[in-house]
Amino acid sequence: MAKRVLLPFRDWEQSRFDNGRLYLPRVYVKQLGTMHRVILRVIQESPQYLFELEQIEPSPYQIERHGQRVSFCCNICGSMNTDVTMDIVSNREAASCGTCHSSLRMRSVINALSVELFGEHIQLPAFPDSKNIIGMGLSDWEGYAMRLKNKLSYINTFYHQEPRLDITNIPDDEIGKYDFIISSDVMEHIPYKDLGKAFTNMRRLLKSGGFLLLTVPYKPDGDTDEYYPDLYDFKFITTKEKTFLYNRTVAGVEQIFDNLVFHGGGGFTLEMRMFSESGLLKILDDNGFAGGARIYRDNDEKYGIVWPISWAVPVVARKV
Repeated sequence: MAKRVLLPFRDWEQSRFDNGRLYLPRVYVKQLGTMHRVILRVIQESPQYLFELEQIEPSPYQIERHGQRVSFCCNICGSMNTDVTMDIVSNREAASCGTCHSSLRMRSVINALSVELFGEHIQLPAFPDSKNIIGMGLSDWEGYAMRLKNKLSYINTFYHQEPRLDITNIPDDEIGKYDFIISSDVMEHIPYKDLGKAFTNMRRLLKSGGFLLLTVPYKPDGDTDEYYPDLYDFKFITTKEKTFLYNRTVAGVEQIFDNLVFHGGGGFTLEMRMFSESGLLKILDDNGFAGGARIYRDNDEKYGIVWPISWAVPVVARKV
């Protein structure tokens, strides 16, 4: 049997039907308010075609800025980037710096960090050498992690490799140690039963007055959508063509899920939920970040920070 291969989003710009899938390059997602590329899978052919959503590109497709170009200084490596298409610069995940390959999300994280630590927008190479500032990353991008380590007392931890940290089961000697924690697109992968514990433990790791710098994909309205709320005893089953999620609930009910969405990178990257803005703020408040949160919606075009949307942006919450 021939193996079905989904076309990478970047490799198609025209609508096409291929091997039971409809590829649409520009679809308005009302829930998000932005254009996206999507893949629909045929679930019925007669008496009429019916489709279900199989895959959606998480970053919006920049139709209104198509063709516009911009120059910017990367605030992570300090390199100047000239005449880059706005479609790339304003894509949340696209590598848009020609030197360090940072994306909009990565530059926005460092921008928020600089403001919270030093009170101003400065490039990471210009951070003062401040080994008295202690920080932790949860599977941070190495492009800024290595530079933070040179400037601050910073450690980048991982769930699946050394130096290890399971945010749902933290060591006692780490409690109250850190001035800041960066969690960039991690919390959407935590099983629902452990999610509150993960947020509580991030607060416990911080000193009084320390802050959590958080990014997750989230929508502007409504409630958080939990895709697998009953996960308890689960594992992945992989066949030649597909990966399934098998779960046995606390009550002993067996469940099997397909059409799973995995994000890139090592470790556990199954997408478990789509946060909403109000849901994200509530879980922060419910787990000890009661001092309010700052949402970094503002652009800074000179550093290549140009958000096409006002959500799914960095959020900072402090421990009071």
